[in-house]
Amino acid sequence: MKISVIYFSESGNTEKVAGFIAKGAGSVDGTEVRCFNLKNENLDEAFINESKAVIFGTPTYYGNMCWQLKKWFDTERTIKLAGKLGGVFATQNSPNGGGAELAIMTSVNHMLVHGMLAYSSGKEYGMPIIHIGPAVVRDKIDEKEELCGIFGKRIATKAHELFGA
Repeated sequence: MKISVIYFSESGNTEKVAGFIAKGAGSVDGTEVRCFNLKNENLDEAFINESKAVIFGTPTYYGNMCWQLKKWFDTERTIKLAGKLGGVFATQNSPNGGGAELAIMTSVNHMLVHGMLAYSSGKEYGMPIIHIGPAVVRDKIDEKEELCGIFGKRIATKAHELFGA
């Protein structure tokens, strides 16, 4: 099963988190994961279209998702997202109300408009509890590697449950 991680990263922070999530998702047998940074415009449309799950990542700017991801959601027409399982994560500079939760919720809104199934492991899977998606602070990225890996693994596991091998 294919899973895509689509994100924008200028400084490398969001890219690092994307790697942690991809590693976790890839730990589920039968899962192939590829990451795509919108900065590089290196999207493999065929791979993404074949993916059963797509995980989006955004840095937080002014309490919202980055404009690059919003533009992609607003203008992308050849990649079909409807029916895919979707997840979201965000990075932020400030631990005190940087707006990552708002960026995540805005991204979820865009996923729903595209007909995706929104994933949140919530509290039912126990610790760590991940509400909607990981919100990672710049200075704590390495400390959140395990949490992000668990998020990726949970999404991959759910994708296998929903769509089979």
